[in-house]
Amino acid sequence: MRASASHVVGAAVVALLALPLAAVAERATSAPLERPSVRFDPEAFSELDARLHRQLVLEQAEAGLDDPLEIRVGKHARARLARTIEGERPIRVGTKRRVGLSLDFASETQPFGAARVTSDGGFVWTGVVRSPHATALRVELRGVDLPVGHELWVYGPEGQARGPYTGRGPGGSGAFWTHTIFGSELILQLRSPALQEPAARFTLARVGHMGPKFRLPAYARGERADGFTAEAFCSFNESCVENVNCSSPDPAVAAARDAVAQILFPSQGGFFICSGGLMADTDTQTVRELFLTANHCISRGSEAAGSESFFQFEVNCNASCVPFDNGSFPSVAGATILKGGKKADYTLMELAGPAPAGSAYLGWNSADVANANGTALFRISHPGGAPQAYSEHVVDTSAPTCGGWPRGARIYSRDVFGATEGGSSGSPVVNGAGEVVGQLSGACGFNVGDVCDAESNATVDGAFANYFSQVQDILDPGTGGGETCTPGSLPKGSSCTADSQCQSCKCKGPNGNKSCK
Repeated sequence: MRASASHVVGAAVVALLALPLAAVAERATSAPLERPSVRFDPEAFSELDARLHRQLVLEQAEAGLDDPLEIRVGKHARARLARTIEGERPIRVGTKRRVGLSLDFASETQPFGAARVTSDGGFVWTGVVRSPHATALRVELRGVDLPVGHELWVYGPEGQARGPYTGRGPGGSGAFWTHTIFGSELILQLRSPALQEPAARFTLARVGHMGPKFRLPAYARGERADGFTAEAFCSFNESCVENVNCSSPDPAVAAARDAVAQILFPSQGGFFICSGGLMADTDTQTVRELFLTANHCISRGSEAAGSESFFQFEVNCNASCVPFDNGSFPSVAGATILKGGKKADYTLMELAGPAPAGSAYLGWNSADVANANGTALFRISHPGGAPQAYSEHVVDTSAPTCGGWPRGARIYSRDVFGATEGGSSGSPVVNGAGEVVGQLSGACGFNVGDVCDAESNATVDGAFANYFSQVQDILDPGTGGGETCTPGSLPKGSSCTADSQCQSCKCKGPNGNKSCK
């Protein structure tokens, strides 16, 4: 059999039919879906984007537009970005180029761009990064430590405006990838309210160049570049892939549309896309931007820090295959890994900024689903980088397993409606109540090259029940939890705030009244 994922198991592996079941949570625990108090308003988002863009254009140093920094990607590298690769999970959509230019605004000249003095005694510097044939651009900045009052923005010549970045930037490390700007030009703009010491300085370390398999820019421009046909969602999708808005999922399942995002992230010299979704916790006093995806997508801190999660990427059920002509999509740049594991192929992150207004946070359930034959499962994902698609699955405990993917740590199911493809990896799979029970790893079967062949192939998800104990302290903080711990010195009955303080590694109880158990 073959498995389809970021790490292909092999062209022919023996089915593992008698593996011991992985440990699961002793008691099923669940959290409800957190529905948004308001709906996402694309027109309001578009208007805000346009207003910010107009303001930045009015303030720009026009001379900076005549002195761009040009980054060229050769035709062979561009051809690799355009090539379709069977079974590719996650999908590579971009490449990175090293730049290493230092910008020190104590100097009168910069390596590119230009500045102008403002009426308040400050200045505006504008610089253009251009990469011919790019569908979108990002830049990585390092050594960022902007003085108080300084603002750094990125925007495009025809639309989109993101920022401001202040201080040491998102995450506070001084190193970050900016938001993505669609098109072949990205404009950096720094505003200083007044000449002051120390002056702003940072390094433009690398440029990210996206190719044609990064579909978002075409949709943002309202193009029908995908060649939509009645037989398929989009021409690059297989015929069995279904538009979520042409389907009728139960309301509890449909709520995932406001939680699922497409993720763009740097890894191994390029940029890749996967799917993921916002997760709720049981602490009603605070809101955390918890986000679940697959470990084979994001497993390193640098990948999470450079990630960008695009929400509300969907299309209406019509032949135009165009979502709305606002020219953009709400996104959050940056994240931090909280927990992750290869065994059940999961990564739980916390986004660096708030999710857009109208976002939902998915509930979850720690009950064992991997061994519950016939259980109905539901999913919203971004197959092939397409807008949101919908699929239904049924747990099949008789499905042969692939090496390294034992049942219990993984959920094996059969597609009964719709399908997943590369780009769907990491998408949450939910039960009939809309509760997360896992996230997509890939496919296992005898014909994984055909995503529509549900008889020969099983869809495989990492099982939430298998790793719940590892994330319980995050998702259900009132109960303590946490599977790994270095024992502390406090004996049973002592007051505590964390597992690591207790000899038993069990600090449990309600917030403010926890004790070692």
